[in-house]
Amino acid sequence: MRGRTAGITAATLLALLLLSSTTAQATPLPVSEVSIDGDVDLNNRVRYAFQTVPESAKYDIYYSDESFNNLTEIVPTASSVVGFPDAWIFVSEDPADDPSIQETLKFFRCWWSLTTIPEDLATDFQLEEDWFEPTFSTGMPVIPPGAISVVCDLPGIVRGQEVYVATVAIGEDGSSAEEGLAVLSAITTAESERPPDPDMTPVYIAIGVIVGGLCLTALVLYFLSPSRRERSGYLFILPAILLLATLTFYPVGYGIYLSFTDESAENYGEGEFVGLDNYELLFSDERDYDGDGDPGFWRTFTFTLIWTFGCVIMHMLLGVLFAMLLESGIIGKVAWRTILLIPWAVPGYISVIMWRGMLNRFGWVNGILTSDIDYLGLDSWAKFSVIFVNIWMGFSFMTMTTSGALAGIPRDMYEAANIDGVGRYHRFRHLTLPQLMPALVPLSLLGMIWTFNLFHVIFLMTGGGPDRFYGEPGVTDILVTFVYDVAFIDGEYGLGAAWSVIIFLMLIVFSTAYLLVTKAGEVDG
Repeated sequence: MRGRTAGITAATLLALLLLSSTTAQATPLPVSEVSIDGDVDLNNRVRYAFQTVPESAKYDIYYSDESFNNLTEIVPTASSVVGFPDAWIFVSEDPADDPSIQETLKFFRCWWSLTTIPEDLATDFQLEEDWFEPTFSTGMPVIPPGAISVVCDLPGIVRGQEVYVATVAIGEDGSSAEEGLAVLSAITTAESERPPDPDMTPVYIAIGVIVGGLCLTALVLYFLSPSRRERSGYLFILPAILLLATLTFYPVGYGIYLSFTDESAENYGEGEFVGLDNYELLFSDERDYDGDGDPGFWRTFTFTLIWTFGCVIMHMLLGVLFAMLLESGIIGKVAWRTILLIPWAVPGYISVIMWRGMLNRFGWVNGILTSDIDYLGLDSWAKFSVIFVNIWMGFSFMTMTTSGALAGIPRDMYEAANIDGVGRYHRFRHLTLPQLMPALVPLSLLGMIWTFNLFHVIFLMTGGGPDRFYGEPGVTDILVTFVYDVAFIDGEYGLGAAWSVIIFLMLIVFSTAYLLVTKAGEVDG
């Protein structure tokens, strides 16, 4: 019995020794093979390299304003957060975001290799066939377990200020060797390179052709005019036409030209002619990221129509209604007119921000209604909210304009109608409305053009969201807000210009058709 107990005890001790040995081996060794170069032409960055450590699951990179031997001695830089690494690199074989895709988030550039660290970090070593770009997870690099060397362009380095850098290898169990770190320092002196001045020759030529053509036209008309008065008129309007051509016609023409190029933030000023590729891309499956068969154009176009007609129709209905109330002899007409003018008088950006705060989930509207509705986060409520806010902001302008048109209608028509016993509805249908049409038609047309291109309400209220479709327009995006995202967020200027041309053509077709159908608000007789 005693021998058996002794055997069990010996086996237990042996197992504990093996376990402790395994646990000790799980702690990665300190990262010792490191290299750094601050003279590489990288503004606010340094190029840093290290050799990997076996059995590591992650590498934490720390910055310090002073030299240190362990993590407790770190003096964080201005951009550092105490207790957290400034950058990190994951080690995994699992697939992550493809670095070749433009939408992939990258917080800094990085490369890995199965060879040793380059002797000179300033060379274009990354172009060699044995160096690879890692995948990315939440913006941070992911290297494979077999990688031997890693080179990074570390961001957040203040130019001209010395920074100390060290890497800590983290094991799979979270253990790390935080003593005896290999710390290197560098000072980046690289200056921001000023891009070369763009070639303005085509711009000057285009403006010169426009101005010269207008001057020549004005000159021909001047000499062909039969009277001196007409000649003087051409001379008076010539400066305005030249300004209009320079500030309006040229940008429109350049935008149309840009829509046929691949101009983007990456090749700014060097875009090449690509024909109709941008227009085909608007409707192609290449931008159908969610696989529903619609790259977002038709969904956005549909909501743009709902947004435009919904807002303008309510503007006109409320405008006519309140204008008739004001002209009906209501008590305190001046006070009511002032109150109704407030939504239009307050700057639009202030009104939108005010409504955004009130429609917030913890805002005034939910507080009054004792509800818990996310008006800006739920699809249907977000659409309703942006339309409601725009109606509130615009109806007072229609009210004031329609009120002025009502005041110009002769009173004797209504007196004659009263004598003949004409009811209110028929008076409005056959007297008031026809007299208002010359004002309502151009008002409604301008209202539709303004609303179709209205940017700030949706941009400030929801930013086009909620974003349910990755890489595609959001739920409340209209065409102009999505054009902004394409051109200035994604940096695809050519594609954004193609969107703008489509919008321009839509408005021309709609305006022409609208004026033909309504006969421009003409009154018969």
